[in-house]
Amino acid sequence: MHLRQKSSRYCGAVLFMAGICGALLLVAIVQSGFKPEFEIWLASALVVSLILHARAGFALSRAQQEIELLHRQSEKISAEKAGRNPTKRSPIIKFERACNLNIEDSDMLERVKDAIERDRIDLYLQPIVSLPQRKHRHFEAFSRLRNKDGSVLRPIHYLEAAERANRIGVIDNLILLRAVQALRNISTESQHYHIFCNISPATIYDEDFFARFTDYLDVNGDMASRLVFEFTSPAVEIMHERVERNLDAIARRGYAFSVDHIRNLDLNWKALRQRNFRFVKAPSAMLLHENRGDAQARARIKTFKDRLRDNGLDLIVEKVEIEAHMPEILALGIDFGQGELFGPPRPADDYMPKPVELVQAS
Repeated sequence: MHLRQKSSRYCGAVLFMAGICGALLLVAIVQSGFKPEFEIWLASALVVSLILHARAGFALSRAQQEIELLHRQSEKISAEKAGRNPTKRSPIIKFERACNLNIEDSDMLERVKDAIERDRIDLYLQPIVSLPQRKHRHFEAFSRLRNKDGSVLRPIHYLEAAERANRIGVIDNLILLRAVQALRNISTESQHYHIFCNISPATIYDEDFFARFTDYLDVNGDMASRLVFEFTSPAVEIMHERVERNLDAIARRGYAFSVDHIRNLDLNWKALRQRNFRFVKAPSAMLLHENRGDAQARARIKTFKDRLRDNGLDLIVEKVEIEAHMPEILALGIDFGQGELFGPPRPADDYMPKPVELVQAS
């Protein structure tokens, strides 16, 4: 069920309940000659109904924020169609093109926009496991868009068109919002997991979006202990000053960060920890290559791990795909692992079923 529908139905049900209680309260008061007996219980029910109504107002406010953010961002995606009447006023904002878009790019971005506006976005999760037990400890979130026919529109299909249109940040923003929205529906039994959400500097750099996004994070403050925003190592190494400033604003709200795809072992880990980075992901191929090197290379790995531990950063070995590599990985003493060997990205419900009441409501 659509979020707006959920909120409006919830509010309608609560208001109906309050109205019935109020009417019964009046009848009871008249019939009992104003003696404070049964009507006290009805008055209590009315108070509870009003409290629930206030809670519904908060939920609706949060929903309206999502809708406004999604609407404003989706407006920016639509490409100018060939043959559109230039004199006809359109509510869709046209691209500020970095270059002329061809028909294929325009059509692809319209498919992306249509999938987002019609809620054809699925949340996928991939487990991050403890080693050597291989128990699920965290998850990384991915989004998959679906075409009208139900086929999956993978990022590889639309990222190049989005980059040429200078709209990759807009799409990142929209998918991130949907991921956060979906995570709220995860069962309470699974809420102790951290969920890693990939985010691009373009998302943080967009001041217009960022102002609304921080408001959205404030409203969803209960997610701060669960969400981890993940950046690639190249993005972290060349962050713009504005991105760093906005990143600090997110950290002050209690949200943690992760860096993945590290290319070397010598980043300023102390500085990253001070900015609330909590996790570091290193490709298994790089770690295994260093471990098979000379004594100096193996010493670099030990120094790397010691520096992470001293700064309170958890190391996750990623892209683990072959069982034969596990003895060597375990010998490195790494606590967490991620990769196809431990579980591929799957629909979120496969790993974290929704509560029964949410399944029935949808």
